[in-house]
Amino acid sequence: MKFSLKKYKISLILFIVTLILLYICLSILTWIFNQNETLVTFAKNTLEQNTDYPATNSNLDIKMEIPTRTDGVKNCWQEADGSWGSQYDIYVINNTDYPFVDWRLEMSVPDEARIDSSWNGTYIESPGKITISGSAPFLTAIAPPHNNVKVGYVLYTNKLMTGSNFYLTGRFLRKPLKDIPFMTSLILVILSFLAFIISLVSSIMVERQKIKDEEKIEDLLQLCARFIDVRDEYTKMHSSHVGIYARKIAKEMGLSEDFQKTIYYMGMMHDVGKVLIPNEILCKTEKLTPEEWFEMRKHTTYGAEILKDFKAIPNIKDAALYHHERYDGKGYPQGLKGQEIPLEARIIGVADSYDAMHTNRSYRVHLSDDVILSELEKNKGSQFDPQAAEAMIRLLKANKLHQSE
Repeated sequence: MKFSLKKYKISLILFIVTLILLYICLSILTWIFNQNETLVTFAKNTLEQNTDYPATNSNLDIKMEIPTRTDGVKNCWQEADGSWGSQYDIYVINNTDYPFVDWRLEMSVPDEARIDSSWNGTYIESPGKITISGSAPFLTAIAPPHNNVKVGYVLYTNKLMTGSNFYLTGRFLRKPLKDIPFMTSLILVILSFLAFIISLVSSIMVERQKIKDEEKIEDLLQLCARFIDVRDEYTKMHSSHVGIYARKIAKEMGLSEDFQKTIYYMGMMHDVGKVLIPNEILCKTEKLTPEEWFEMRKHTTYGAEILKDFKAIPNIKDAALYHHERYDGKGYPQGLKGQEIPLEARIIGVADSYDAMHTNRSYRVHLSDDVILSELEKNKGSQFDPQAAEAMIRLLKANKLHQSE
């Protein structure tokens, strides 16, 4: 079974759409993985400790405060030497849909500051700076989505801290199955791929059924063609030959495969009207009288009448009705001229005339190919459609007409 883009057009479109969506899906997935490796930085100068923490739409934020004890007093105190000790709670706030991991927070403190005790995280002291890192043994390893991690220490300084400069680094851990754009594209890829598979399977099944139907039609038409030709010993296989020649002419003219197949069927049935012509006229070896010739010409209209309700092959009746029209308008039954004659009938007219010249008839023996070529050249544009006749001439000169396909 030959693959045809036209036959599988919908499947091809769905396949291309699937590839595009798959590319988008993989691009989003790559972007997610890249984001998982991207370092995020955030810097902030905190407000006064006792001010209310302001709402923010940023991905990250930091809050530092001196907590209040149960007695309503801030948890800070002054030592005998005048220095201050205080508990400082620091919140790393994650406002996104993704966990914040591998974070590291640097904050400025007075040079003389020292940590007395701390909780959550790993602390490194240096003059004027404290570095805090989220650590796996602690709850601070990950800042959950739309949540925070709390770290803190008791710090002794010459005076209470009213603010600090913070510098926060880390990365957001994006999970593909929780990423809406990725999941949307993945679902679309799956649906598109399923649609492609269903469409392809359906197209193949339809095509196979079409082939089976065409085989049945061809068997039926070949049977009809033999029935048409069997009445006249001199025209045995004429209908089948005309169908074969017409198909080859159509192929030589560059017409579509569907057209070639259709004209093959039309060629086999072009003389079906002869079944209604009396034997004494159809098989007469002498010259027909004007009355007999008038009756013989009716086989075109008889054929059209027989085939008018044959819907399996559209316009098949035109081949029977018009195959004796001439390009110069001197044919029958309607005297159509040039392009007025359906293309199928013009091609079949050439094929029919060739087979009539190529085979023995009751009134003469068959003509040689040289004579036939001469007749085709001479009547090209008068009796015959020029393009169809030229295609037949090329086939004959290349010895392709009688080659099996």
